[in-house]
Amino acid sequence: MATVEDVCESCGAANPQGTAFCRACDAYLGWDTGATTIGGHPADATVPETVEAVATTAPGPAPGPAEGTTAVRTTTADARAPEVHSATADVTLVPEQAATVTARVSNRSSVVDGVVVEAEEPPDWLDVSPAPLRLMPGDEGTLEVVLRIRDGAHVPAQRLTVLLHVGAESAPDLHVPVPVTLTVAPHGPPATLDVQPRLLRLTDEARARFVVRIDNRRANYPQSFELSGTDPEGVVRFGFVPRVVQVPAGRLVEVRGHFMAPTPAPGQDATRQLTVSATNDGGEATATLTLVQHTSPEPEAVPVGVSLAPRELRVTNAFAAEFEVHVDNRRGRQVVDLALGGRDPARALVVSLVPQQLRVPPGEVAVARGHVRLTEAVPRGRTVVRPFSVVAGDGVTEHEAPGSLEVTTTPSPITTAGLEVTPRHLTRTDTRRGSFAVAVDNTAGQEPLAVRLTAVDSHGTAHVTFTPPVVTAPPGGVGQARMSVDAPPPPGGESVTRDLEVTASDGEGRLLAQAAFTQVASDRRPLLRTLLVLGGAALVLLGTLLPWDLLTTADGLTIVGTAPLDALGEVPNVSEDAVVHLVAAAARVLLVLLAVAMAFGVTGKGSLTRKSALLVVVLSVAYVIAAVVVRGAVLTLAPGLLLVWAGAVAGYVGGVLARPA
Repeated sequence: MATVEDVCESCGAANPQGTAFCRACDAYLGWDTGATTIGGHPADATVPETVEAVATTAPGPAPGPAEGTTAVRTTTADARAPEVHSATADVTLVPEQAATVTARVSNRSSVVDGVVVEAEEPPDWLDVSPAPLRLMPGDEGTLEVVLRIRDGAHVPAQRLTVLLHVGAESAPDLHVPVPVTLTVAPHGPPATLDVQPRLLRLTDEARARFVVRIDNRRANYPQSFELSGTDPEGVVRFGFVPRVVQVPAGRLVEVRGHFMAPTPAPGQDATRQLTVSATNDGGEATATLTLVQHTSPEPEAVPVGVSLAPRELRVTNAFAAEFEVHVDNRRGRQVVDLALGGRDPARALVVSLVPQQLRVPPGEVAVARGHVRLTEAVPRGRTVVRPFSVVAGDGVTEHEAPGSLEVTTTPSPITTAGLEVTPRHLTRTDTRRGSFAVAVDNTAGQEPLAVRLTAVDSHGTAHVTFTPPVVTAPPGGVGQARMSVDAPPPPGGESVTRDLEVTASDGEGRLLAQAAFTQVASDRRPLLRTLLVLGGAALVLLGTLLPWDLLTTADGLTIVGTAPLDALGEVPNVSEDAVVHLVAAAARVLLVLLAVAMAFGVTGKGSLTRKSALLVVVLSVAYVIAAVVVRGAVLTLAPGLLLVWAGAVAGYVGGVLARPA
């Protein structure tokens, strides 16, 4: 008798029945009853194309077991690798549980040394964590290496060998290879079954298709199933392609299924619950779908049938359509002479038929041409449906075929267009003009759109022009224009915002868009005030330095350069020249101080500037009056005094401008 063997799907090698892992490549073959067997025998299953898969990590290359415990020496002869005894050879890994490899290690070096462990080309999903170990010279200890599957990794069941290199910290190039065989145990729940769609409605049909979805994404081992279907009445026949399917580990596959169910009697309905099963020796998974069948009733036997083709007429931007009248006499036994005519209950249509008299032999179908036209107007963007019928009468019996005419007029392109002004808010400083971009969006329109652009502002004082004033936007395109605004600027230091309403009209409708134009006028008063105050102070200072040749005595004496106040009289015990020079110097010093105070007043609200300017005028005028009255001087104009007065006036005006508005 032939021996039953398990064939590895990874490498194709044959293995004795019941082998857990392939002897050639260590791929998992399955040892659970029902995982890979059906009816106690290995399943000759087909692996369909997977729909979804959990991210898996393929095992890394499995190095062969090392021979003995001889250290690999790549450094000097004085360096010594540790000696390893009785290491763990086999461990089993399951998710979220660690396995420990232990080994007795001896320190053959003459110094205190630590033990280091490295895995040679471990798979990506394997986490190797050795516990720290340090040994005295000649001492022996237990080395523990923790192996675990990394979190989130989906590892298929398998067996592989990992080579651990045990070395010393003092001689990292010298190590002892320790082979460890890892067995990833199969885990995960049985596969689940689903059917799509879960509800099927058939009308006058006996066959249908569906999809069976077998979900093995939570298990790390493949599972084979045999698909079958049943119904409570046992009258539905099922088929699956393939019938026996193998679902790889961590995968979801789809299998095509079909069935044939007897139809109910004409005019009747039937509802059946269909059950799809996926079975193996490990158990059974089921899913149900509901089948609702309907069979149309048998048509009544009539001698003549009249129908329109098409029955529902639809036209766009037109008011007439053509159709055919089919007169069916295939069930008749004699020639039928019919008179054709149109009937319109709303009296909004004109129905014409050619010919109006029709002779139909038995067993044949005669065709007449028809034309229907709507007589009423249809507003743009509206749809009107008007029913009508064609009547075929033989003088005794009338046969009526209903129909309808649907007239649709496309809306004006302005109803689907848009108007946009860019920018929405424009701010300009010290100018009358502003410019906006206007876009007429006709991307949703099917006809060209021509609109005239206009605009008004909230103040009613702006002059708005468009370039060009009429914009044409092609179907599916955008029309562009430039809007220029000319408006009076606000007073200095103020701003004004004008709300602009832009309108685009084609005579049937209009589009609106909003924008805002803000004008800001700079306040020049602070600069003018500063210039006037500082300029006035400079003029006063300059006037005190220049000669005041504006007062002369009757004897021709000049009362400026040496003694402007010499006309005030003689001072006892003081020479006349000394008094004159003393008074002139004091007047000039006071004017200089007042000029400085006037300049400092620019930092305040102008009060100091105005007071200083007034004092300059009062002091200089008092000096002139005293010279004229006391000394009898004759008044003559000179640059020095004129500059003092001009500076005082300028400073006072600057102080007035410094007042709060």
